[in-house]
Formats: sequence, C-alpha cells, structure tokens
Amino acid sequence: MKILHISALPVWSMEGKGGMPSLRETLKGHVAGEHEIELVLPRFDPFSDEVNELILPEEQPFTVHLAPCSWLLLLKKLRNKARCLSNKDSVPYVFRWLLNVFMLLALTVSLSFAAHRVRKKGFKPDMLYAHNQYAALSGYILSRVWRIPNVTRLYGTFLADLMKKPLVSLRYPTAAAGYLVPSDLLICADDGTRGDEVAQKFGIAEGRFRFWQNGVEPPSTPPKMSRDDLAARFPDLKQDSRWALSCSRLSYWKRIDRMLRALTVCQHEKVACQLIVAGDGPERAKLMSLAKDLGIADFVVWLGGVAHDDIWALMNTADIFLLTNDVTNRCNPLYEAAWAGLPIVSVVDSSTADLLENRRNALLSAPDDVQALGDHLVELCRDDKLRKQLSVAQKELSKTFWSWDERMRVEVRELERLMAESFDERQRG
Repeated sequence: MKILHISALPVWSMEGKGGMPSLRETLKGHVAGEHEIELVLPRFDPFSDEVNELILPEEQPFTVHLAPCSWLLLLKKLRNKARCLSNKDSVPYVFRWLLNVFMLLALTVSLSFAAHRVRKKGFKPDMLYAHNQYAALSGYILSRVWRIPNVTRLYGTFLADLMKKPLVSLRYPTAAAGYLVPSDLLICADDGTRGDEVAQKFGIAEGRFRFWQNGVEPPSTPPKMSRDDLAARFPDLKQDSRWALSCSRLSYWKRIDRMLRALTVCQHEKVACQLIVAGDGPERAKLMSLAKDLGIADFVVWLGGVAHDDIWALMNTADIFLLTNDVTNRCNPLYEAAWAGLPIVSVVDSSTADLLENRRNALLSAPDDVQALGDHLVELCRDDKLRKQLSVAQKELSKTFWSWDERMRVEVRELERLMAESFDERQRG
C-alpha cells in the first residue's frame, strides 16, 4: 500500500531528537510492513508557545512534507495575549474555545492543501492515516474526495470524566472531533485516559474501533554506557549520588514540580540524590526557577531533548524512575522503565492500578503528598535490597508488554484487511 500520513503532532519536537515515540514507531512499523509512506506535518508545532520551525532528522525512510501554516505565528501571539487576561496564567475558556476551533479549521485547510500537492507530485495514496483530532477532518475530507479509506489515530483524551455532562461535543469540539469525524478505522491508545469509554458513549461502532496499548522499543544493542561514561558526557552528573530519572515533555500536567519538592526531602535527610530531567517543553523555565527557589538547583540536571538510545543508556544506569503525572501515568516511559528494571516512585493512579503495586514493583503515594513522595525517594536511595526487589518485579512486569514490532504487526494486518475490504467494495460498486 501507499499510505499518506497527515499529522498535526510533531514527530521530532525536541530539536529533531525526540517528541512522540508512539507516532515515530507507527511510521517505522508501516515501513517495516513493506508499505510506502509519506508524511505531512505543519512547519511549526501547533501546541507549543515557541515559534521555531521544526527540525527534521537528516535521514528517514520516507519523505516529509511541511505545510507552511504561517497563520500559526499569529495564533500563538493571540494565545499569549489571551493568557495575559487570566490571573491563572492560562487562556480563558471562551478564548481557548475560539482559538482551538480556529486551529482545527486552519490546520484542516493547510494540511489538506499540502497533501493535495503531495498527490500532484505523483504519490497517489491507497489510504489516509490522520494522527490526532486536529488532522482527522483533513483525513476524512481527502479520503472521500479521493475515494480511499481513512484511519484516525488518537493518543489519549481528557473527555472521559466529562462525558456525563451536557453538550460535551459542543463545549469541547476539537477533542470530540477525533471521535465524531467519520473514519473507516479509529485507533485509540490504551494510555489510561479511558478512550474506550469515550468511544462507547459517542456511539462508535465496535467493528471500526481498536483500543491498543503502546509497545516498547528496546535498543537493538543494549547500551553499554557505564556511569563513568555518562558522567563524562553530562558533566553535571555526580558519581557519588543516586540518580532519579524523569523522561517526559515538560508540560504542566507532567507535574515535575512534585519531583522537585520531593527532592527537598532528600536534601533535608542528607541523602545524596540527583534528579535527572530528560525532556524539554514550555514549563522548563518555570521549573528551573522553582528548583532555585527551593534551594535544590545544584541537585537537578536538565538534559533537554535526549535521543532515544541515550534514554536507554540513562534507564540502564539510573537508580530510580520518577513518574508523577496528572491525568494518567500509563505511558511509554513507564513501559520502558519496567523493561529496564528501574524501580519506580510514583503516585496512586487508577490508570496504572494493574501495572504498579505498592512495595512490589513501586513505591506509591497520594498525588499531592510530596512529603511521602520524598520519603519514598529517600528510602529507595538508602535501601539497596528494596531497590533490587522492585527491579526484579519490574522485569517480570515487562514480560507482559508488547514490543513495538509486535504492536505494529497487529496494526499493519488491520490496515491490510481494511484495504482489502475497500478494494472488494469498489469492485462490487
């Protein structure tokens, strides 16, 4: 097949190094399934306040086309001005509603024109694959114009707890669009945000809905970097400290602030522990300022965007993994930490109830009990036997996960089945 991917989400948002592993692995999986793909992206990240152009890796097994989306520069300015109207440093609801709807419609036009240019250049797709709700409408319109099947892929939702309230699709039209824009197949990530419940309440037919957990992609060759190697590469790392690792985009809901406050407990208890933050995002400056205010700036290492293989090297040399998100903690870093056998300090969260068990493979505290979170960090830093016990249990848990190869083989079979059904229907027509 020839599959044209349309994404409103940047694949490599962190200076060309990282971003969304689940999106990146989907592209790799389609190529591994021996299908030809091309990708359309916006030139700027629609969901960041930054206005820098996307940096693309030098080599990819597919062609990337950038939609100019120059209107995004104006939208970002309007978003920042609207934020100034609120005392909570957030965009007021009415302005957010208007800006999100405008972005959905403008992205639909921009991505559709860019996709049309790709087709005019000779890449005539057999299938359209839209990533996230902001690309869904473009995927649907083009698929009906070109008479080919369309797939929508969603990477979580915040609608589950809102579905009992009236007029959800009107109050949150962009979030609902991923479900309500027609598609021949809707794939939703089982990431703890209960996308299956949302699909059921929106009346999505079971036959066209797939709810799958992400896979894990360990490196083909396990990293052989020692702590000495990493300390030489990242000079701020201290060999005589325990290393507590966090890997995520620095967005508010990731709640890195909880980790920083927990780290103050280590300092109070005179436990040598460094928090290693791998990732970048809009909250970085605010978090660095908080670390300074808490007096722990010297004990936090900000790595910024980190390449995937370097993440694995860190996973295999760190002592503890920290995960303190709001909304859901069922995410790729959790799977990867389990695969690497890293004991976890996290928060009680229904989305991970089947994965993390207190004192079996993790130490869990109430979400906003940073004292308990810090106490757990201190305990793991001091207790070698407990770290080993949790590590062994993490390794056992990882045996239940899909690899990304396995996950994508299942998806590719579904796409091939959909394509065959579409072909048969056209033949009958």
